[in-house]
Amino acid sequence: MNKLKNFIFVIIFFILSETYVFSKEFIGVISAGIGDITNQENEKLSTGSKIYFGDTIIVKEKSSAQILLLDETAITVGEKSELTIDDFVYDPSSQVGKIVSNIKTGTIRIMTGKISNQNPDNLIVKVPAGVVGSRGTEFVVVTDTDKKSAVILLGPGPDNTLGMTPGSINLSDGKNNIDITQPGFQSIVYK
Repeated sequence: MNKLKNFIFVIIFFILSETYVFSKEFIGVISAGIGDITNQENEKLSTGSKIYFGDTIIVKEKSSAQILLLDETAITVGEKSELTIDDFVYDPSSQVGKIVSNIKTGTIRIMTGKISNQNPDNLIVKVPAGVVGSRGTEFVVVTDTDKKSAVILLGPGPDNTLGMTPGSINLSDGKNNIDITQPGFQSIVYK
């Protein structure tokens, strides 16, 4: 009898696991799309298109897209760029969550939202040569090869006139770490 119960449990577990793997979880929307924008399944995306967990956004030449995630993080994807949302968890009631994205190539601007404001360590951006951690701010990542990425802090900085909490970014290549705290400053990470 125990073998039958175990067998039924295993079958139910696999059925539920398969359903979870193939379900698409809505995480945001393209709030502005111009030109040729597709996802990993080569589906054309435009303003108003939904973004799902695990999507790769591919923006072609002379095109751009702005993605607004559920926590109000705004990601602008420039031309000839590719971005994947590897992880997105968000509880709107507590504003707690985690974002992990992967920039394969191109220029991406990120303005952090509620997840980063609640816990700045919960927004991670992977680049081919390292990892960027954000501390509640706005920054740009430029990745032109699989061996080099530049990261520029846009702000806000200390003593800003808006009364906003200053942000910073941390850039790591796995061995070395650097904190960028002054708007306009940048660092480059090599593989």
